[in-house]
Amino acid sequence: MTASEPVIVVRDLDFSYDHVPVLEKVNLRIEPRDSICLVGPNGGGKTTLLKLILGLLEPQRGSVEILGRPPAEVRLRLGYVPQYAHYDPLFPVTVMDVVLMGRISRHPLGWYNATDHRAAREALALMKLDHLAGRLFAAISGGQRQRALIARALACEAEILILDEPTANIDVKAESSLFALLKELNQTRTIMVVTHDVGFASSFFQRIACVNRQVVTHPVSELSGQMIQELYGGDVTMIRHDHQCVGNRNAAGERCGV
Repeated sequence: MTASEPVIVVRDLDFSYDHVPVLEKVNLRIEPRDSICLVGPNGGGKTTLLKLILGLLEPQRGSVEILGRPPAEVRLRLGYVPQYAHYDPLFPVTVMDVVLMGRISRHPLGWYNATDHRAAREALALMKLDHLAGRLFAAISGGQRQRALIARALACEAEILILDEPTANIDVKAESSLFALLKELNQTRTIMVVTHDVGFASSFFQRIACVNRQVVTHPVSELSGQMIQELYGGDVTMIRHDHQCVGNRNAAGERCGV
C-alpha cells in the first residue's frame, strides 16, 4: 500500500453481544501517522471496537481493513498495550525479558536471536528505559512499567500502536511524560489511544473519536464541554493540560474547566 492510503478503514460495521447492539453503522478512517483518541462512556463500545480492529472479534456486518488487509493477516504490524497487565511480582523477570516478549510471535519457543535483542534495545531506547533493561520489572515504578509494556509492543516493529487506557494507574507526572513520548513516536507511527482523560486528548492528539454505539470523529480543536456532556451525560468537567492553571484560571484569566 502507498503512504497516501489509510492504515485503518472501518466500513458500515455492526456488532452485537447476544443480540444486544454494541456498535451500529460505524465508519472510521485513520491515515498514516494519524493520532486519534477514542473517548466515550463505559459500555459505549470502545473496547469492542479495539477488538474488532485487532481481529479478536469479527464484525457481524460491514468490514475492517488494516493496511489494506483483514486484521488477522497483519497482526504482527500492530502493537497493542491492554488496559490491565497481569504479572506475578515475585517472578524474577527483567525489563528486557518483558520487552523481548514482543518478539515471541516470531519465536514461539523463546529462542531469541541477535535481531530480537537489537529490536528490544531500540524499543527500550525509544521509551527512555534502556538504562533499566536489567532491572526487575516488579521493582520499577508504575509509569516505567507502562512504558516497558509500550516498548514490548514496539519491539514487534509495529506500524500502528494501539493503547487501551494507558494512564489508568500512573500519576500525573508519569502521564505527562508518557504522552510526550507518544508524541515523538507519532512522527513515524500511527497512534490510537482509548482514554477517559479528555483533557490530555485535547493537548496531544490530532483527532478525537467519540464512541457511543456509533462513532463520530472531530478535530480536537472542536472538543468542548457541551460535546463531552452530550457524550457522557450529566455534569462533566474537562480540565485542559496544555496550559498552567492557578486556582481554576489560566494566565489569561480564563477558566480552566470547560
